[in-house]
Amino acid sequence: MNSAAGEAARHVAMPRRAPGRAITIIRHTDPGATIPTAGSRASAARGFARSILAAALAIMLLAPATGLAGEPDAVRNVGLLWLPDEAAPAAPPTIVIALYDTTGIDPRGWHYAEQLTAAGIAVLHVDLQDTSAEDGGPVGADEPAAALTRLRMVMDILARDPSFAEAPIGLLAFGGAAQAATLAATDPSHRGRIGALVLLYPGCAALDASLTTQGRGPQTPVLLLHGDSDPANTPAECVDLAAHLARTAPVRRVQYAGAGYAWDMTPSGQYEIPSLPWPGRPGHRVPVRYWPAGAALSATQAASFFAAGLAAPRPQ
Repeated sequence: MNSAAGEAARHVAMPRRAPGRAITIIRHTDPGATIPTAGSRASAARGFARSILAAALAIMLLAPATGLAGEPDAVRNVGLLWLPDEAAPAAPPTIVIALYDTTGIDPRGWHYAEQLTAAGIAVLHVDLQDTSAEDGGPVGADEPAAALTRLRMVMDILARDPSFAEAPIGLLAFGGAAQAATLAATDPSHRGRIGALVLLYPGCAALDASLTTQGRGPQTPVLLLHGDSDPANTPAECVDLAAHLARTAPVRRVQYAGAGYAWDMTPSGQYEIPSLPWPGRPGHRVPVRYWPAGAALSATQAASFFAAGLAAPRPQ
């Protein structure tokens, strides 16, 4: 790419649903300049969510024939449901399932849920993985398969719920949860339900390898967000992943200059330097550096992408 074309790529985004790939590079000065202390709401919500989800998912996995879909609050029983502040419009509702990786439900999702609910889109926060290990990592070698099973179960519950039976679904995946989200989007049985897919720092190399193993890709428009200072999502690896995804779906890749892994994760203390399990590399961890402005920016971009993708006509 010549210098003029490269400069244009930094500032001009391609149409959101156009086939092929588009890249936007977002520049900022210091992604770690401010590290606020997390509030009590975040820690309380995380513990509350884990207890509810662990019980609900255990019940449904042990007794799938007597699941919660027939109950009035079935959707709330599998996650934390945020509804738009305003009254629901006359048109069918839309919903985004926020899928968490190795931390369980945590305050990262609040950034995105606030933007989405402001746009009239409901958000269901779902913990896909068993996070009872002391290091916060997933438990069990079959965890990716188990996460996909749980996601399918959640989508089945939505399909039976009167409020969301006809709702277009978006999938917002944090880190390693992208594996289950992408596999669900490749499933032909879900093609008419899933209208948009947002992948946040997914572990590009591991996800690319998974797609190669599956031999197929999603046909849902994809927004891929990552930082260029993230060792778990290097620019070269994410370029390769975007190219792979673009074989079957429109893809937009946004690269944040200077951002690392999980720039949207608020530390639980002022001096904490957290790390998370490396997606696709068991036993390895990747450092996390919070970037408040970037968290707001990626939440806005994700909400805009979902608003457009879920409003578009769905394939039958």
